[in-house]
Amino acid sequence: MEQERLNIMSIRVRLIAIVLFVSLLGGWGDAICAEEPAPTSPVAKGVANPPPVHGLMEVANDRVKLSGGFWGPRLKVNNGVTIPHALDELEKDGHVTNFDKAAGRHEGPLRGHHAFDSDLHKTLEGAMYSLENLPNPALKQRTDAIIDRILAAQQKDGFLISYFIVKGLDKRWDDLRLEHQMYNAGHFFEMAVENQRLTGNAKVLDSAQRFADHIDSVFGPQKRYDVDGHEEVELALVKLYRATGDRRYLDLSRFFLDERGYAHGTERKPFDPTTAVMPSQPKGPLTDAQRREQFRARLRVRNGQMQDHKPVADQHEAIGHAVRAGYLYAAMADIARFSDAPDYQRALADIWQDVVSRKMYITGGIGTAQYGDEGFGDPYLLPNEAAYCESCAAIANVLWQQRMNLLTGDAKYADVMELTLYNGVLSGISLSGDRFCYQNPLASKQGRTRGPWIGLSCCPTNLSRIIPQVGGLAYAQGAGKIVVNLYAAGEATLKLDDGGGLKLAQQTDYPWNGSVRIAVTPERTSEFALCLRIPGWAQGRPVPSDLYQFVDAKTQPFIVKVNGKAVDAAPQADGYVPLKRHWQAGDVVELELPMSVERVRSHDKVKENQGKVALMRGPIVYCLEGTDQPGVNLFRLTLPRAANLRAENRPDLLGGVTVIEGTALANSKTPTKLTAIPSFAWGNRDRTPMTVWIEEPAAKTDPAK
Repeated sequence: MEQERLNIMSIRVRLIAIVLFVSLLGGWGDAICAEEPAPTSPVAKGVANPPPVHGLMEVANDRVKLSGGFWGPRLKVNNGVTIPHALDELEKDGHVTNFDKAAGRHEGPLRGHHAFDSDLHKTLEGAMYSLENLPNPALKQRTDAIIDRILAAQQKDGFLISYFIVKGLDKRWDDLRLEHQMYNAGHFFEMAVENQRLTGNAKVLDSAQRFADHIDSVFGPQKRYDVDGHEEVELALVKLYRATGDRRYLDLSRFFLDERGYAHGTERKPFDPTTAVMPSQPKGPLTDAQRREQFRARLRVRNGQMQDHKPVADQHEAIGHAVRAGYLYAAMADIARFSDAPDYQRALADIWQDVVSRKMYITGGIGTAQYGDEGFGDPYLLPNEAAYCESCAAIANVLWQQRMNLLTGDAKYADVMELTLYNGVLSGISLSGDRFCYQNPLASKQGRTRGPWIGLSCCPTNLSRIIPQVGGLAYAQGAGKIVVNLYAAGEATLKLDDGGGLKLAQQTDYPWNGSVRIAVTPERTSEFALCLRIPGWAQGRPVPSDLYQFVDAKTQPFIVKVNGKAVDAAPQADGYVPLKRHWQAGDVVELELPMSVERVRSHDKVKENQGKVALMRGPIVYCLEGTDQPGVNLFRLTLPRAANLRAENRPDLLGGVTVIEGTALANSKTPTKLTAIPSFAWGNRDRTPMTVWIEEPAAKTDPAK
């Protein structure tokens, strides 16, 4: 009997072994038959998304789905029009076939310049953001195919820039100041991070890590000490660190930031700015080649244009190219949030004060190009018609302001973010989503029409990626609190400190009116503070400085209700109203912000705007366009101090906007109807003059006097 029992057990063991073997074989068979095994996502390994050392954590874009209201239609236009249009133009211009040439799959000369790759990466990143919330199988298939063509060009050591692969890898790290190598790499890293978030497949992220590892093998302590001319890789490396949990990428970002302001070479040593001199200009007429070299020589001079004139911790005012600066400051804020960098935070506080108090337009736009560098000018020098206000600079400002808000938890940074988003950013793209502007002045005697594309396509491609990111700007989280920074119709899904889920559903037509309803639905009853940002404009401040002020600073009360009952709505020092309670499903928060028409005056030192006012309602800055004032010279129009101004919603105009109407004086004496439209909407109809700032009558001639 014992032997029989042993035989039966032996048979059972063999049967189990056979079953396991077949099961494993089936798994191997699946793997063998698959076209390509999906790399394991770093997120699945549990190493990604490290919490910040300081400040708040943003709520990722894929957790926020905006629909309806102001942003919902714009996201659909971005998904269905802007990104496909941008890809069409990029393919037509040769951005994609450059990678085919680098991979040895296509013959012919390289197209474009050394930064050509970055524009394709930006548009693909925008597609990743857009597809997170708006499925589009055709767009997904198209982007997947393009990404495969990009990855096919990657070198064995990880390097991946088509220009240098084709032109010669021996020169790939030469002249970092001018050749945009790190700029290309940074935008590839950002796209790869968002691709992994969208797909859960780490194939593209693995490629980005290989490229970043190659850069790390060349640059760093006891390696090569140098920095790029156009900042971008610094903030992208922080994103790569957060996506993978690999601390080397955070350290490499810090290295590139800390190296600025030093003499580059084989060690970190002081830089003497007096050694930066222009080469002598050849006598006689210059050839085209000599002119190009003189131009490049001017860019090599370390005069602050590329923020490499002194260590970043010693920089206390905004100087140089505005896009580069915005990306630099964003990266510094990231480093301060994910590590200890108090010197960075002190420098950023001073730089921010310099920008918001002396060097920013009422639209949130930055950059006057006073020094021919698309950059910041002298304090209070803010010309309107000559304003540069590059679309990319406004986008960089949004990214910087968001990171400052996350670092400090102060609503004033979200105020500037919102101002810039609605006015400085949106003015760069048409309502149809397929026409763009590089510069965004605040006055134009000739008017403008946006072009279907811009040869230097940094702005169209940047616009294609910032708009679908808006959901990721709306919320933030801290210990025991949820922060609402933007009011926009849609739903957010979050995870609370106690591990439970939370859904926030906003219903609002903001910024056209100030009524916001938020349904708060936790999985289970949970205690936390829901912190509502009370915008500065609702507290009598158009910006958090004295650069711009409302003419009548009287504020109207705003109302906060929880489940229909009014609660204390006094904002704290950080600008938020914290609603702390045990929340349960069915709870509803209502916020009512007063939206009166406000006149804005500039600081007296802004000479361009003396005797003028601008109009704001909520976060929207308005302008006059000739289309609405036919036959009137806008630059001789005056707005009496006693003019009655009223808001009117016009669903039939410019895709549905709220306008400001009243009576002004043509040629300082003839009453004429005034219609002001949101400044972001100008240039979408006939080409006619435009101005944001409007003359006021002198006191002795003002009918109000």
